[in-house]
Amino acid sequence: MKQTTVIVTIVALVLMFISIASWIFKQEGFSLVCANLGTVILLIAYLWDNRRKDEND
Repeated sequence: MKQTTVIVTIVALVLMFISIASWIFKQEGFSLVCANLGTVILLIAYLWDNRRKDEND
C-alpha cells in the first residue's frame, strides 16, 4: 500500500473511535456523522487501492 492510503485508513479508523467515544458520552448526532464519514472514507480508500491494482495487472 502507498503511504497516502495508510494515512487515509488511519484517519478513518480514528473517526470510528471518535464515534464510539461520542456515543458513550451521549452525543448521538456527532457519533453518527463520524461513523458515516469514517465508513465512506474507508470505502473510497479500499476502492481506490483496488482500482490501482487492476490497472497494473
